[in-house]
Amino acid sequence: MSSFLIKNVIIADGTGTEPFAGAVRTDSGVITDVYSEKNAYPAADKHCYTLDGRGLMLCPGFIDAHGHSDLSLHAAPDAYGKISQGITTEINGNCGLSPFPVTDANREHLEELYASYNVPLSWTSFAGYAEALSRREPAINTFSLCGHNTLRAAVCGYGKTEPDSKQLASMCDLFRNCLAEGAGGFSTGLLYIPGKFASQEELVALLGVLREFHRPYTTHLRSEGLYLIEALEEAINCSQQAKIPRLHISHLKTAGAGNWHKLEQVLAMIGKAQASGLNITADRYPYIESMTQLSVILPSPYDDLDDVSLLRRLQDDGERQKLRTALDSFAPERWSNTRLISTSLAAFRHFPGLNLQEIADRCNLAPQQVCIDLLAGDAPGTMAAFRGMSRDNLEKILRQPFICCGTDETARPQNYHIGRSHPRGFGSFPEFFRQLSPDLKPEQIIHKMTMLPATIFGLRNRGRIASGCAADLVLIDPDKFCAGASFSAPHVPAIGIHHVFVNGALSFSGGTVINRNGKVLSPAKDIF
Repeated sequence: MSSFLIKNVIIADGTGTEPFAGAVRTDSGVITDVYSEKNAYPAADKHCYTLDGRGLMLCPGFIDAHGHSDLSLHAAPDAYGKISQGITTEINGNCGLSPFPVTDANREHLEELYASYNVPLSWTSFAGYAEALSRREPAINTFSLCGHNTLRAAVCGYGKTEPDSKQLASMCDLFRNCLAEGAGGFSTGLLYIPGKFASQEELVALLGVLREFHRPYTTHLRSEGLYLIEALEEAINCSQQAKIPRLHISHLKTAGAGNWHKLEQVLAMIGKAQASGLNITADRYPYIESMTQLSVILPSPYDDLDDVSLLRRLQDDGERQKLRTALDSFAPERWSNTRLISTSLAAFRHFPGLNLQEIADRCNLAPQQVCIDLLAGDAPGTMAAFRGMSRDNLEKILRQPFICCGTDETARPQNYHIGRSHPRGFGSFPEFFRQLSPDLKPEQIIHKMTMLPATIFGLRNRGRIASGCAADLVLIDPDKFCAGASFSAPHVPAIGIHHVFVNGALSFSGGTVINRNGKVLSPAKDIF
């Protein structure tokens, strides 16, 4: 493994303290020395590459606190959308969805859900999944949570059921095995099927297993809008009942204009719980349009169907007519606030970035019919963005000291062969940096992108520039660091990223991902 001396840089070490001029030496994937300008550093020897940073800022590799690259890293291990914005580690398995454990009860559903990646689910356990991913040699580090929805479905399937005592014991045993094999923690997605059917008693029982392993709990709240206060109260109560010390809230938001005023109460509730001893943190992407499956907008009874079951039901003409009647009651602005991101359907594939009303106008259809056609043709794979968040609230959330950055996206290649991204998939970290720059110093923002998420998820040797830490590093121009991605062109890399090192290897440079067997550099010569 290569050794590097990165010199003439301004070092923001991740702790939030004032940056300093200096140099960093790495060897065998680890930071061995950190030199300040006043301390002379040795010249690189014949076994060491020298990189002259020319006054740029050297930071720890950014940590994506909320990713969904569980399968995309198998399909496209270059992780271009992540590494090109400086991300070197991703927390995945979020929102209750992980690709393990796999049993006869959930295998078919997961295969259909992940069909676009063309990756066979050849494993059953976390260990099998991790081994299969390791063989693909992904460009970034991963830290995988066990998802409650997958775990529940592995025992009870995807129906609206309450597990009996035997089934709950089986869930706990499966979960314990995942953690024993190395799963990094637990996530719930209580807005989604089948997690939405879970009782507080079920959640507390599973959190009791988590407590045995001292690992983090993250939750996509049961509601982020109308019942946001009740959902947050549930998350706090479950954590306190299970006596776990930490609670991490996924993509903290106030969804829907009628709920924007709730932010003050939310922050007060978090502050009160923190004062009582529960360490609450959260992540957020720096955009006011969310993204998930289009099906989340459906009313009852369709909201109790998983996407695979919904797809099958909508093959019936009568069911499509029933759904059309239900959708006719939606306010017109619903369709102008719902933007198509991606679908496998040829008839709509060339409309990404347009809202459903715009698509309807171009196709001479009603927007309700566009929605139905998309779901009847590709419910599991049709992704949409939803406009409904407050810019003022976003800025206030980002400023909170317990908030770190998460993309809420899967790692995608620069092309679109495994789907199209929300711009957050390529632009979250530069946009996070840019939006906070008027209020916080660069070193404070870097802390929220590095050491803070490393601390939340127990990554003891990442998120800092210090001797003995993993040599995950990113060299940026802070004056130029900004997002290039938009809804019309979402796979545009960030501006201002010069080099990215992952575990001591130069992995991204000049807009190119460098694989482990790639580009040969000449030792003891400048490469910048």
